[in-house]
Amino acid sequence: ELLLALAQEYKMRTVTVSLEEQTFASIVNLISGASMLVSMHGAQLITSMFLPRGAAVIELFPFAVNPEQYTPYKTLASLPGMDLQYIAWRNTIEENSVTYPDRHWDQGGITHLEKD
Repeated sequence: ELLLALAQEYKMRTVTVSLEEQTFASIVNLISGASMLVSMHGAQLITSMFLPRGAAVIELFPFAVNPEQYTPYKTLASLPGMDLQYIAWRNTIEENSVTYPDRHWDQGGITHLEKD
């Protein structure tokens, strides 16, 4: 839904990138020609270092995660010579969260945690 809305609003082509399904080289190739990178908060945002100057990075933060507490990609975007525009978006509505508690811990699952 987000990709479709962005494509329609800004009249631009949108592409989904998957670190699990694509080679790193192909991802770098795509991102190096992008004008905008939109991603959930996470390690995959390191790929923003391959964006061209003047591009935008939009980091999406899940509910209850404060963007002011996690700034490595904001810092990366502001390094001398990067010339990236950085925007942090924060989900403030818990009902808009999508959770997968039964997934493995390294995929965001939480069933391995103690109930306390």
